[in-house]
Amino acid sequence: MNPGEIYAKTDAGLREITERKLNLAISLRSVLIMVDCNRSVADILSKGSALQVDGSALASLERAGLIAKRVDASSIVDTGVATALREGEDLERFLLAQQQLSDAIKKHLGFRGRLMIMRLRRARNLRELREFLPDFARALGKRVGAGVATPIVSALEHLILARD
Repeated sequence: MNPGEIYAKTDAGLREITERKLNLAISLRSVLIMVDCNRSVADILSKGSALQVDGSALASLERAGLIAKRVDASSIVDTGVATALREGEDLERFLLAQQQLSDAIKKHLGFRGRLMIMRLRRARNLRELREFLPDFARALGKRVGAGVATPIVSALEHLILARD
């Protein structure tokens, strides 16, 4: 595993956190909990060193379908956004925008926004967030009205579209 990779919990991983059906070992469950779309493999392994876990723990969680690669440092080089994401600033913007979108969906759309949350989790870069934004704006405007939706969407749009 590349130390720069970032993983996220899958829907199965999120269910496992709450339901505990697979009876994971404490060390594997702890690693699953640490996976949060923000920490790199290196960060998770350094924090998990007290649990005596290594890359095989992440690999077994990935094989079980509980986590999935979110950002792969090696695949970023092959994409059209390679230079931007290598700088790190756009990666931070992506993660921040994704988190803000998620928070807004949970706050304003609630359970109705569950499908949007799932779609948002699949977004891999700023371009995909930019493509997601009109659907979010439409749903938010319909739910809370244009007066409330406009400043939220504008702030997200500014964050996502900066330097694009």
